[in-house]
This record gives sequence, structure tokens and C-alpha cells, in this order.
Amino acid sequence: MRAKWPTLFKVQWMGLTGLNKARRSGDAREKRRAAGGIAAVVLVAAVFVFYAAMLAIAFCRQGLGSLLPALTVALSSVIIFAFTLLRGSSMLFAVQDYDIVMSLPVSRRDIVTARLLCSYLLNLLFVLVIAVPVMIVYFAMEGFSFGVLGTIALAVAAAPLLPLAAAVAVGTAVSALTARLRYKNLLQTLLGVAVFVAVMIASFSFSFSAESGAGADMNALYRMLVGKIYPPALLVGMTLAEGAVWGVFAFAGISLAAAAVLVWVVAAFYTKISTALLSRAAGAAYRAKDVRASSAFGALVRREFKRLFSSPGVLLNGATGALLLLLAAVALLFVDLNALFEIPPEETGAVKDVVAYMGAGILITLAGMSSPAASALSLEGRARGILFSLPVSARQILLAKAVPTAVIDAAAGLAFAAVLCAKIGAGAPGWAVLLATALLFPLLVGLGGSFLNLKFPKYDWTVETQAVKNSIPVFIAVFGAMVLGIGVLILAFFVGPWAAVAVDVLSVALSAAIAAYFGRVRLYSD
Repeated sequence: MRAKWPTLFKVQWMGLTGLNKARRSGDAREKRRAAGGIAAVVLVAAVFVFYAAMLAIAFCRQGLGSLLPALTVALSSVIIFAFTLLRGSSMLFAVQDYDIVMSLPVSRRDIVTARLLCSYLLNLLFVLVIAVPVMIVYFAMEGFSFGVLGTIALAVAAAPLLPLAAAVAVGTAVSALTARLRYKNLLQTLLGVAVFVAVMIASFSFSFSAESGAGADMNALYRMLVGKIYPPALLVGMTLAEGAVWGVFAFAGISLAAAAVLVWVVAAFYTKISTALLSRAAGAAYRAKDVRASSAFGALVRREFKRLFSSPGVLLNGATGALLLLLAAVALLFVDLNALFEIPPEETGAVKDVVAYMGAGILITLAGMSSPAASALSLEGRARGILFSLPVSARQILLAKAVPTAVIDAAAGLAFAAVLCAKIGAGAPGWAVLLATALLFPLLVGLGGSFLNLKFPKYDWTVETQAVKNSIPVFIAVFGAMVLGIGVLILAFFVGPWAAVAVDVLSVALSAAIAAYFGRVRLYSD
């Protein structure tokens, strides 16, 4: 009997990338959205290529070029594991198309295989974005060898399998164990936040511990990442450094075995887990409570907050920058900035406000990374007709979707601003500029995100992360804020507070214009 997973994979892959819809649709807007999505992916890939090449050059200059293949496998595997774990079980158990898929004449194993293969190919592309520039630098500085090329090709092809299998196994186990709990979404969200915080703390710890007068110790990075965090990559290193040819084949075999076991186990329990996830949470006895009056706008705002905190994928992709701002604020409590930047005591007073103005640039960059509003409208999906038919204005709906972004970013920004200014002993101008930016720019991020999502909605998603990650509004919000933030960070050296002040004034003007525009908007479900 002919296997049916290739056909299922093809359909899902074309739908996941959006290429099929753009190719078949006669709507020019769909083609522009697809082109914008491709441009976003290319730009992000270019950033990764740049940093990967710089890392490879640093290793080769320290005479550690032979360690690069194993490091590449370990680095990409750790990132794949972390981000796959943050997605939870949404990749395998997508609720939007569950009824359609389950009605098809395909086995559960075909469904799991097709979905895992889609995720594998996406992760393989990510590994290639890191591996290709690293290997180009390696061959240019260490010399070319067909044996090394074959070893690297096999290692790269197998690299996504083991972290993908491990992350999916953990996510599936968590989903299965919490499926019938009343607060299952909260538990999964807390797990995702814990993983994100752990990864950031580990990154910051290495950044500070590896700092020295001669630069970072690349060997220390290798020992930490390969030796401690991801030991399977040592098998790849043994093949190249010690001539143990069996090492890379053992690595590939372990990776394939892990993926095969995952498919077999998940397929056996796929229906039970999917049914549990789709069922309502555990029942609770009804308790009479006083009915509290609330405005329509207040109800909409509470609905948006509840939606944001109900899914780990939505929260972590929407609040990454805010979490980083809070982590930075906590880290600043234990860091001596004068020693870190080697500022002479006699110059501390002259540069303290400049550091505050630079902090405004950091705040702008990270706040732009936290824009749940840029995907809040898209997340309505097929149910948007219910929201749009409510007796509330489009302005109320769009403003309500901007509130969580503005509140979360402003709270995190104020914490960061207060700790930074207190730590460096900033003067009144430094306090005023940083606090104003912490209040005004998040307002623009929220309203601007709602505006962009109104113009470029993505309602045809099957997995939430398609709306909160792979969409034009999120791309514009993140990279637009990045350009502004880096600009303020650099210009703080030359023009003092005026770059940050200009962004604050622009935030007020654009926020007012967007709020006024929302009063003329009409929302339709088609």
C-alpha cells in the first residue's frame, strides 16, 4: 500500500509557507504579503549569517577552527530545542485543522510523520543558515577537504532530529499530563517562561564570564556549549579532531533513532492526546457570585489579557522584549557599570547621562520586540465574525488590542529605566528622557501594532505561531523598533538626549494620528 504521508506533507508544507496561496490567488495583496514575508525571512537570515561568520572567524583566529563543526551542531541544536519547546504541542496537535485531518483516509503515523517532517525541514534551513557561513570561513582559513565536507554534510543533515525529537517529546508529555487540568494553559505558559529565562541567564552568564582584556575565550564557549550543554556534538568533534570516522555515523544513527521512536510513540497516542486537548478543562462546581458591572471596553481589554496569557507561544513571542528588559533590570542590580565599561572615576559624572540616553535606545529596541498587538487581530482567525458583530465600535476593539502591549512594555520599561538611572546616578535630564521613553514609546508600539495588523491581517493560520511570528506586522514592528533603537543608541554619543526626545515626540504624534484613524475604521469578517 502506497504511503500517504508524502501527499499530506506536501499540502501542509505549502500551507505552512503560504506559497501555495500566493501562487494560486489572484489577489495582488496576497502576493505582496508573500513577498514581504520572504523579504523578512531573508533579512533575518542575513543577520544570522553575519553573526555566524564573525563567530567562525574568531574561532579560526584563536587556532580552534577544527572545533567549528561540532560547535555549529551544538549551537543550532540548542536553539532548535529551546524554540521548539516554546511552541509546545501546537506543531503536532494543531486544533484548527484537526477535524479535517482526522477525516482523511490516512493513518495517525502518516499525520505525525508529515508534521514532524515539516518542522524538520524548517529547522534544517535554520541550521544551514548557521552552518554555511561557518563552513565557508572554515574552508577559507583552514583548508578544504572532501572528507571534512562529507562529515559536515552528514552532521548538518542529522542535527535537527535529536533536539526536535527531545523538545517535541517534552512538549507532548506536558500537554498529555496537563490536558484535563483546569489551568493547563497557565502551566504550559509558566514552563515556557522558565525555559526562556533559563536560556537568557545562561547567555548572560557566559557573556560576563568570558569577558577579558584579550576578548572572549572561544575555547571556553566550546567547552560550555559542546562539553556541558550538548554532549552529542562531541561525536562530530571526535570524527574531525581524532579521526574517529564512526563518530559522525553514531551521531546520525542516534538522531534518526530518536526521531523514529518519537513518531512511533506519538502516533500510538495521537488520538487520545488530541481529544483531551480539544475537550474542555476539568469541571468545577458552580458558585453564585455577585455580578459586577463593567464597560464594554473594559471587557474587551480583559479578554485580550486573558488571550495573551492563555498560550505559551503567544505570550513568549509577544512579550520577549519585555522579559529581556526585566532580566536586564535584575542583572543591573548586580553589575558595576563603571567597571564593566572601564569608566575612570573622574569621568563618571560626564558620561552618566549619556549612558541613560543610550539606555533609551536599548529600551526602544526591546520594547519593539514585544508587540502582541501586531498579531492580536490575526489571532481571531475564523472566529473574527463573532467579535466584529458585537455592538462595539471598531475603534474600541482596536484600542483594546493595543492595551496589553502598551501596559506590559511600559511596566518593564519603567523598571529598566528606574534601575539603570539609579545605578549610574543619572541627573534629572537622564531620568526625564528615559522615563518619558518608557511611557511614550510602548504606546506607539501598541497602537502601531494594531494599525499594522489591521492593514496586514493573517487569519488563515492553523498554528498560532504562524500569526505571532511569521507575519508582516510583527516583522515591521520588530525591525522598525530595532532601527530606531540602534539609531538612538549611536546618536546618544553625538547629540545627547535629542534623538530620544525626537522618538518621544514622534511617538505622541503617531499615536494620536492612529487613534484618530481608528474612529473611521470598519471591520468586516470577509
